[in-house]
Amino acid sequence: MPTRTRLLCLFVIVLGAAPVRAQPAAAPADTWTGTTEQKVWGLMTVWAEAKYTFPHFERRPDLDWDRTVQSNIPRVIAAPDLDAYYDVLCELVALLKDGHTSVLPPWGHFRPGHDLAPIEVRILDGRFFVDRVGASPELAAQGVRPGVEILAVDGLPVARHFAEKVLRFHAGNTRHGDEALYVVYLLAGPAGGQTALRIRQADGTERDAAVTRNAMSGDTPFMTRMLANAFDGPTIRTRMLPGGVRYVEIPNFDHAQAAVDFAALVDSLDPSVVKGMILDVRHNMGGSSEVVAPMVACLVDQAVATPTMRFRHFIGAYEAWGKDPVWETAGGRIAPRDGKRYLGPLVVLTGGLTGSSSEDFAIELRSAGRARLVGGRTAGSAGNGLQSRLPGGGTFSVSTFTALVPGGDEYVGLGVAPDVEIQPTPADLAAGRDAVLERALALLSR
Repeated sequence: MPTRTRLLCLFVIVLGAAPVRAQPAAAPADTWTGTTEQKVWGLMTVWAEAKYTFPHFERRPDLDWDRTVQSNIPRVIAAPDLDAYYDVLCELVALLKDGHTSVLPPWGHFRPGHDLAPIEVRILDGRFFVDRVGASPELAAQGVRPGVEILAVDGLPVARHFAEKVLRFHAGNTRHGDEALYVVYLLAGPAGGQTALRIRQADGTERDAAVTRNAMSGDTPFMTRMLANAFDGPTIRTRMLPGGVRYVEIPNFDHAQAAVDFAALVDSLDPSVVKGMILDVRHNMGGSSEVVAPMVACLVDQAVATPTMRFRHFIGAYEAWGKDPVWETAGGRIAPRDGKRYLGPLVVLTGGLTGSSSEDFAIELRSAGRARLVGGRTAGSAGNGLQSRLPGGGTFSVSTFTALVPGGDEYVGLGVAPDVEIQPTPADLAAGRDAVLERALALLSR
């Protein structure tokens, strides 16, 4: 399949032709009628599933869940259509501030007929910079290039636009994780329309720019690295770097083929040539622990503890008697792989998108003493989602557990700090320089 056609098909999935997560089977009640009863039932589904499953209420002391949901009853009843109804639900659930707890509307992660500008944005110390751009003459003519700072979007200061138009409806466990993930929505809107930007060049001059939202509908498709890795990354990408360092990018942990190919790579390594390995999960948002485990097993010489899950049991009698909730913990171990393993110097590159099973991967290798983490703090997000259907075909997913690193420290809501913390500068973005990768290479060369 030609590259453009393949990417367009992937983007149709991303932009909402179908939700990207597995969901419960549809029921007749899913058909949108817009009745008061249906609207309230959807809200009550969100209330109940969160009340008895969500594991982080103690970390939200200012959130009275019952009262907050009650105050949203008039709002859902007044919602004039399906779009407005889901806006209310998304805004409500964003108050829980959890990356595994969310409302997925019937159309998926993006509204039908919407597109993005062909720009990848990175937030550095609260400032918004162009990181990558598509092959767009329009952008080039207006000086929209890597390293340029975005000051305003559609007439609003960019931070305010991000808060009011994006984070109001989407929120994860950490601010840095939200900035890394949800910035993808910053320049979203109806396909073919234009977004007005105020930008500042490296020399301090400011100017206005109008960018067309045609990342996928234009002549040259463009995807951010996060989206490309999530939806077009079935296996690892690898190459040799100077100094005998094998670089391996793991786009996601969704596909078993990645583990198969990684094992084959380890089998092929020549220890006289490979002096170190860099594993890049900076744009890897997770996947399945069943893909993580066999890859970790290729890199250790003794069993490795996985993060510990901590989840709550609801016991009605205990609630009536005023007793504390019952919490259970569960963990596991990953045994070394039979056969050849890579046991040489190892660095894992991390960032704000490194979450869920990707975070587990980094934690397991560092806890085992096998790897140093270089880059940014991880997302601080864990907890397989329990899913429920909502009116009109949407889904509510609620986190079912919190997690601790082996040894007992909780990382959900905090993230895991790297051993060497480094982020690119605007000058790095302008030059196309990967400062994080360079630091990892320097560490391995010592």
